[in-house]
Amino acid sequence: MADDDQEKTEEASQSRRDEFRKRGEVAQTKELASTLFLLASAGAIFVLGKFFFAQLYEVFNHSFGVDMVEAVRGGEILGSLKVAGEKIFILTAPVMLIALLISVGSTIVQVGFLQVEDAFALNLEKINPLSGFKRMFSLKSVVEAAKSFLKLVFIAAVVVLILKKEIFKVPFMIQLSVQELVTYMGDVTVRLLGGIGIAMGLLAAADYFFQRWDLDKKMMMTKQEVKEEHKTREGDPMIKARIRKIQREMANRRMMDKVPKADVIITNPTHIAIALKYDANLPAPQVIAKGADLIAEKIKELARQHNIPVVENKPLARTIFKTLKIGQVIPRELFVAVAEVLSYVYRLRKKKVRK
Repeated sequence: MADDDQEKTEEASQSRRDEFRKRGEVAQTKELASTLFLLASAGAIFVLGKFFFAQLYEVFNHSFGVDMVEAVRGGEILGSLKVAGEKIFILTAPVMLIALLISVGSTIVQVGFLQVEDAFALNLEKINPLSGFKRMFSLKSVVEAAKSFLKLVFIAAVVVLILKKEIFKVPFMIQLSVQELVTYMGDVTVRLLGGIGIAMGLLAAADYFFQRWDLDKKMMMTKQEVKEEHKTREGDPMIKARIRKIQREMANRRMMDKVPKADVIITNPTHIAIALKYDANLPAPQVIAKGADLIAEKIKELARQHNIPVVENKPLARTIFKTLKIGQVIPRELFVAVAEVLSYVYRLRKKKVRK
């Protein structure tokens, strides 16, 4: 059965998640930046409201007030416009900087530092009309449309709730001084931005959880995909078995090359063979080869070819075979048993030399 026909029932592995992340497919909501910007703007106006509105007042004064009239009459209109431009820059530059920092910060908070490897790769799927038609009627597009509608509803609801009481104060605003009017407008603006920011925050939270759910669903894998990934990560079992077999064969060949250097072969006698070597540089006799069944037969055959004594000692052969690895020396508790074997071997050699 093809992968496309299989049901995706398995949770995404970490490598699949990393693959999606490299393509830039991560769970994030664009509404977080809007929420933070609105709340930051409300906070900035609340803290620095007097400064901002003082600058705004000067802009209007230079643009539409007595200063502009005098500048026109005196032929210094460029100077007046320059002052107005500087004030506008003072007002807008912090806003632009805050917007930039929030935009970058909101992305880092959600997905961290993301390096998209396939950002500039040509993806024909994105320009495929059929794929584009499917995306238009996908669940995600429906959610995006619903989100846009809810955004309008939330903003309208907040504006209505805040301004419905304020509308009755409009006739009395004519009695307010410029300073009082600026303070009142600042207060209303802070409440509007704060209320809309909170509403957008709720929408952003819901959108983020939907994005995570949608991405997790998209990343789910079929059982066959899990098997293929495991095979790719861990290696093909047949290839690994073949490699292990080759490694064992190479190790056995190296071991067999050391058998002719042995002083004695201790046997079971039919199933186990242990090759021991001893010289003055070793603290005790050393196991240089061991094996069972066919390997034991090869060890004994090499021993016969090189006239190495073969001694039968079932308990000692079994103990060494089970407890010691190739290259290890005989432990203290086996000194006596091994010494008896070696003394027997040395006696045999002396007899051969005398003959």
